[in-house]
Order: sequence, then structure tokens, then C-alpha cells
Amino acid sequence: MILKEFSKYLRENKEQNSVKLLNEWIIKRLKNPSLEKVDNILKTELYYAENNKKKTLIIAKSETGRTLLKALYNFSLSFEQYKLAKFLHDKKSNDFKHE
Repeated sequence: MILKEFSKYLRENKEQNSVKLLNEWIIKRLKNPSLEKVDNILKTELYYAENNKKKTLIIAKSETGRTLLKALYNFSLSFEQYKLAKFLHDKKSNDFKHE
């Protein structure tokens, strides 16, 4: 359920880096009022802190939160690999000439 929502967000913003999108998505979900079960789960399992320079840190509240955060991070990395594989699919070695 959570991965489905996150994957929808990734597909909508596929031109951007997936790991940065993960950070944005989690913070957006934690800041806004809970509208869905996904928001409730994220707020139960994760916490974010922000310093005065607008740098954020996402922290898991429990072991299940750590598992969730790790799964989301790995999913975002796999999406980056998918985008790269899709880009390279029709390329040939001559397309990457070094000058």
C-alpha cells in the first residue's frame, strides 16, 4: 500500500532523482494532515526533524519504522536503476565516445 503510493509519486516526477523524491514525499506526508491510511502509518513509524538551515533528518521510531524506511530507500534506488536501464536499452557503445 505504501510502496504503491510512493511509486505513483515517482512516476509523476520521474525526471527527478528518486532518493530526493523519497525525502520530499515522506516529509510532505508527515507535515500534512492525515488523509489516508498511508499517512497514518508513516506518522506512526517515522519522524522528521528540520534545523534552521532547512536540512531535514528522517528518523524511524521503531524497528518496523526502520524496515519501512529501508524498503522505501531500496525501492527508490531500484527505480533509479530502472530509469538507467531504460535509457541504455537502445544505446550502442559508439553513442558514448570519449573525447
